[in-house]
Amino acid sequence: MLEEFIRHKTEILAIIENVETLTKDDMAAVDNRLLTVKEQLIANCFNLVILGQFKRGKTTLINSLIGKEILPSSVVPLTSIVTILRYGEEVSCLISMEDGSEKKIYIEELPDYVTEKGNPKNIRGVRCARIGYPSPFLEKGILLVDTPGVGSTFLHNTETTYEFLDHLDAALFLMSADVPISQVEKELLDTIKGSTQKIFFVLNKIDNLTLKEIEEIAAFNRQVLEEMGFTVQEIWPVSAREALKAKTTNNDLQLSQSGLLTLEDALGSFLSLEKGKIVLNTTISKTKRVISRMLSQITIEKKTMEASGEELEDKINTFHQLVANLKQDREDMKCLLKGESDKLCFKVEEMLKILEEKEIPRVKQCLTDFYGKNPDLNPTVLRDGMQKVIKDEIVKGFDAFRKDAEKVISNTLQETFNRFTRRSNNIITEFKTAAEILFEVSMEQCEFSVELARDTGFYYMVQEYTAPTEEEVKSILRTFLPKSMSSKMVLNEMLERVSSDVGRNCGRIRSDLTARISKTIGHYSKQMKDLGSDLIAQIEQAIQKGQERRRAGSESVRLELELLANKTKTLEEYKENLEKVWNAVNLIDIKPERIKMAMM
Repeated sequence: MLEEFIRHKTEILAIIENVETLTKDDMAAVDNRLLTVKEQLIANCFNLVILGQFKRGKTTLINSLIGKEILPSSVVPLTSIVTILRYGEEVSCLISMEDGSEKKIYIEELPDYVTEKGNPKNIRGVRCARIGYPSPFLEKGILLVDTPGVGSTFLHNTETTYEFLDHLDAALFLMSADVPISQVEKELLDTIKGSTQKIFFVLNKIDNLTLKEIEEIAAFNRQVLEEMGFTVQEIWPVSAREALKAKTTNNDLQLSQSGLLTLEDALGSFLSLEKGKIVLNTTISKTKRVISRMLSQITIEKKTMEASGEELEDKINTFHQLVANLKQDREDMKCLLKGESDKLCFKVEEMLKILEEKEIPRVKQCLTDFYGKNPDLNPTVLRDGMQKVIKDEIVKGFDAFRKDAEKVISNTLQETFNRFTRRSNNIITEFKTAAEILFEVSMEQCEFSVELARDTGFYYMVQEYTAPTEEEVKSILRTFLPKSMSSKMVLNEMLERVSSDVGRNCGRIRSDLTARISKTIGHYSKQMKDLGSDLIAQIEQAIQKGQERRRAGSESVRLELELLANKTKTLEEYKENLEKVWNAVNLIDIKPERIKMAMM
């Protein structure tokens, strides 16, 4: 098996290098993605991404696979940054920042960068953490990726996980034995359906369940997964926590009972038998797309040289009109996006108005109840108690609002982006189709997608009262009044403060939420300015080269057409050879006349 993988890998690398050699005199035609594909194949890196809802035990499972508690874990949503473990001769930790810089740290400092506690809302601007560790599990070229849980209290954690899905080679999807599969988990699974050829379904936290209970929850989850269209060969029940304990204490019996050994065997078999196939298939597909792009450019360049002067002028004018229409569509959508932002901010305003109208009387009633239940407290103690009531109740009310608001905003934004992305892709498809008809060429399908800006997170503030001089005066005055009167003064004073406290926090939330909405939609809008730019540049480059040859004279055109014909023939042969390798990798026996259809 290993010999076959090496042979196929060598064949693919040879084809890639041949493509590079063929286009070495025309570097503009070489897509940077080809170099990336080549480097990934040489490195033989493979991303096994651990996915699941928050608090399913993803980090603990990774630690158990490694055999050491190297990644921080907790009973609260903790992981906030994608963390990648790869094999290293010695322990190392490299933090990649969003600004492109990198920072080496000690492994003990890791929680300060990748956890919600140490790096709340990613205020440090961390993109990911890369850890090198001398683990036999990682030695086979696997990259073990820990992701934040989806559906957690922190919206930006969910977004971080979704952003990483494009880098998925295989997934280990972690479910919990103590609860059935949730809607959040189903949504994540729907997203990764087309991203990977292999998903391991793992049922964690089995240590507190009987065998019958484990079988029941596994059967229920299997039914849900199969109804979603997944082929579930097996669901592996494990206790990551018990497995980690067993490995750190060398308890073979406990390790066997944890179920981890069975999962490790399955992963090992996959790495030996299937990993290479997925790596090779991915490389072949990406290389084919690059070659297809080159062939499209060659065809357009040939059409430019072969057309009559009048015909070429008509084609170029038509193309320029298509570009102008696309640019106008982009501007129109940016204006529509601005309107969506304004509507969502108005929705926030309405929600906060309802919150304020509800919270002020509720908190005041809590103060009145506290006053009625504590008639014997002296005014100073009473005031401190009431201040605590205000703080606790505001936190309680705003916590509940936070959950509702984030859900509404997140759902609305997602619906908006889905709608605009569909519209953007329709625009690109129309432009591509028109260009194909104009230049009589088939072009690579392209789609518009946006990596959303990381959310800054939801926050609010309950301020302590700081007016010592005024309070000292009131305290002195209260000492000359009867206790009942001074207590009543305290109650009235605190009731008056409720409105300002609630209003102040509503103001902070209003500013925070509207800023987040504007930032996210603004980021999407900026990305939209590049809608179709790559496709336009591809066509313009080919037209420009064709025109340059025309200006150089008929002999130059003749020589270039011969060169392009040879390039086309050679690139088509490379594509055919890639298809043959694909068939060999996937053990497909196809007759020669059907080879060209194998990967369509």
